[in-house]
Amino acid sequence: MHEEDRERKTTEAYEKLLKNMPGIGFINRKKRIKAYIQLSEMAEYMIKNNEINEGEVLFIFSLLMRKCSDFQKAATMTALTLSSIGKGVISPIGIKFSLDVRKNLSLPSTHHSDKTIDSGESDV
Repeated sequence: MHEEDRERKTTEAYEKLLKNMPGIGFINRKKRIKAYIQLSEMAEYMIKNNEINEGEVLFIFSLLMRKCSDFQKAATMTALTLSSIGKGVISPIGIKFSLDVRKNLSLPSTHHSDKTIDSGESDV
């Protein structure tokens, strides 16, 4: 695929996800987590249908963190409470991004990660 086509597809995917960002309510934990789950499921569907790849979704999610305060609040709330969310509730790409957010916030790994996140500290 040409670079211009890839950029166009990524831009279209960004706009599609941004347009479909559900409402998060006013300081509503459940609505924020639900919104993150819905958007990550949409992104997972786009990956499975070869609209975009995993790396592009992670890039789009990082853009949404900067450009869409509702997504930033939803993703942060999900990351902060990830340890209380059961496995299989959030799509694989949603978990991957949420674990990255936790890592950036210096939070410990959760039961969602098969391997512990490298914090630079030794277990010795």
